[in-house]
Amino acid sequence: MTKTKSLTLFLGALVFLMAPLATLRAQDDLTLPGDEAPVIVNTPGADSPASAGAEQQRESLLDKVKAGGWAMIPLFIMLFAVIALSVYMLLDLKRKTFLPPALVESMQASAEAGDINGITESARGSSSCLGQVMNGACEYIYDRGYEVLNGDSIYDQMADASLEFNRKRVSLLNYLSVISQAAPMVGLLGTVSGMIKAFATLNQKGNGDPGQLAGNISEALITTASGLIVALPAIFMYFFFRDKMVALVADVDKTGGKILNSLRRAVLGGHQQQAAAATTPHPPAQGGHPLS
Repeated sequence: MTKTKSLTLFLGALVFLMAPLATLRAQDDLTLPGDEAPVIVNTPGADSPASAGAEQQRESLLDKVKAGGWAMIPLFIMLFAVIALSVYMLLDLKRKTFLPPALVESMQASAEAGDINGITESARGSSSCLGQVMNGACEYIYDRGYEVLNGDSIYDQMADASLEFNRKRVSLLNYLSVISQAAPMVGLLGTVSGMIKAFATLNQKGNGDPGQLAGNISEALITTASGLIVALPAIFMYFFFRDKMVALVADVDKTGGKILNSLRRAVLGGHQQQAAAATTPHPPAQGGHPLS
């Protein structure tokens, strides 16, 4: 009798201790070969159906772009235009394009020697802004005589030559300004289009298709954000390159004025001022007209 009770107590304790282990094992995958309905594994750390569904709902960047609808096409074109214009301006707006150091030294030396033909020849061989500006100044001197060095009209000629040189750059720079203003408008148009679709979905299906309704609202919000993403760098690049070009043109005007002052002192200085003012200079024999 004692042995029977002892065996009973031992088996009861064993069942009590094995119960938690049996519960844990019941949650494991107990699928046997050939079974068509496997038991779902629910062990700690495993992905649940809810987490798997959440993983599938995560959208990539390309999916978000596609959700933006038709408005993303012009916005992408504007974005590429901003990048292309910025790279072009970055490579073009350099000091050597406007003020080559060798050209400045050559013209300054010719001006100090009173050699207007030397200035003209240096300007002809340069495609820089200073070269075209001084070409215009020399043309005016050839047409009117050295007396124009005492007036302000020659500076107007230089300004016109500078404007002609930078006409294309100003046009390209203005495109950045246009894009910075047009991109938010295109994004807003896409927003209106998405909201129209959303209300049309509500009108036709009510709340029966929340997925389509959410897609329409996503289109509205994505286009708004995309328009701002394009516009912000565009407006920054516009002001950055505009200020840089204005500074370079100002340096060209300042350097051109110094060259003219040196030429004025050399040609119209001292006792030869009146005689030189009455003398009309002649352009170099080779090459014809300075701007031809």
